Amino acid sequence: MSGSIQQNERILSLDVIRGFALLGILIANSIVFQFGMLGSITNVQGMYQNGALDEWTHFFIRLLVDGSFITLFSFLFGYGTALQRSRFLAKQASFTPVFWRRTCLLFIFGFLHIIFLWRGDILLTYSLTAMLLLAFLPLKKRGLFISAIIWFTLMASTALLPDVGATPVPAYYENEQAIIANGTYADHVQFRGSTDMIGLSSGGSPIVFLFGEIFFQLSAVLTVMPMFLFGAFVAKSKWLEAFHLYRKKAFLFLPIFLLVGLAAKLPNALASGGNTQYELLSVYIGAPFLALFYGTSVALIVSYRSKWMTPFATVGKMAFTNYILQSVIFTFLFYGYGLGLYGQLGIFYGVLLCFVVYVLQVLFSIVWLNFFRIGPLEYIWRSGTYLRMQKLTRTKRDTD
Repeated sequence: MSGSIQQNERILSLDVIRGFALLGILIANSIVFQFGMLGSITNVQGMYQNGALDEWTHFFIRLLVDGSFITLFSFLFGYGTALQRSRFLAKQASFTPVFWRRTCLLFIFGFLHIIFLWRGDILLTYSLTAMLLLAFLPLKKRGLFISAIIWFTLMASTALLPDVGATPVPAYYENEQAIIANGTYADHVQFRGSTDMIGLSSGGSPIVFLFGEIFFQLSAVLTVMPMFLFGAFVAKSKWLEAFHLYRKKAFLFLPIFLLVGLAAKLPNALASGGNTQYELLSVYIGAPFLALFYGTSVALIVSYRSKWMTPFATVGKMAFTNYILQSVIFTFLFYGYGLGLYGQLGIFYGVLLCFVVYVLQVLFSIVWLNFFRIGPLEYIWRSGTYLRMQKLTRTKRDTD
């Protein structure tokens, strides 16, 4: 189809940043995989079984990882959507029908991921955010930048609200513990399909469950939207396509991104108990600034030593497949219907496991892309988006 993005149109730094972000997302998610959603907000049994080793690992995850890589991925999604639109317009092809097929398919993938694999999905949230982003894409660069700043400021200003102290944990978080440890696969599916994250429904009315899930997803959309907008702004500015022209400016902003990000995340990383001000400061200021630091750092390395980053780029080219594969592997490792390692490793060894699995994903991606042009889930997604079966296998021409 006219307007489809070909392999030779790929931007290396985008693939590298995607691959790098997937590693960070996996490390952050490792706590949820091993200790459930409850482990993401409070200490649970087994988290610190290796003593100070686990405690320090958890501290560095909260400081350097939590929220930052999912925010970086939000930037990349906004960037990719705006980039795809600009390429369609340049070829005088209609973008809107393709956008809606692509986004609705992502919505379906996200819904299936939540119900049949893992509740920590981001695909459903991204599909809903993309629908909102579409209204902003016709804006020029300045309009996108101003929109991003306004949205970011509004969200960051919530950190000024007084600390509300400890709040009751929604039923989902506590009930999930028993399901993860001892539930069958059918128990998991039934639980995720009837109990919403904010606690309105606990296996009762489907209408109440649906309302609670919609409310939860919309709150997540508000959180990721600023980086969607900023990603679209950077795409229209074409900074990554000609990053060598902006390296001096990147070096100037790099320490600012790092210092602001660490300063905003440190109070929450150090807090022993829940503090809503610290949490909001970390989510809405610390995470975005550290995400910008990571993304800019990777782009700088790619501009000087691109070969160093080839493993990340390989994983990034199959980001969709590798993201879902992480859920398949880690739910099997930790959940009761798999190997049942739930709560048995501790945080430190859980992180080591992440690196092992990521290396295996690098090897898998290298082997797969030696024979095929795109990942298996990317193939399904792209074929549905363009309403025709895409070319999958490589030919001699592809490797020349």
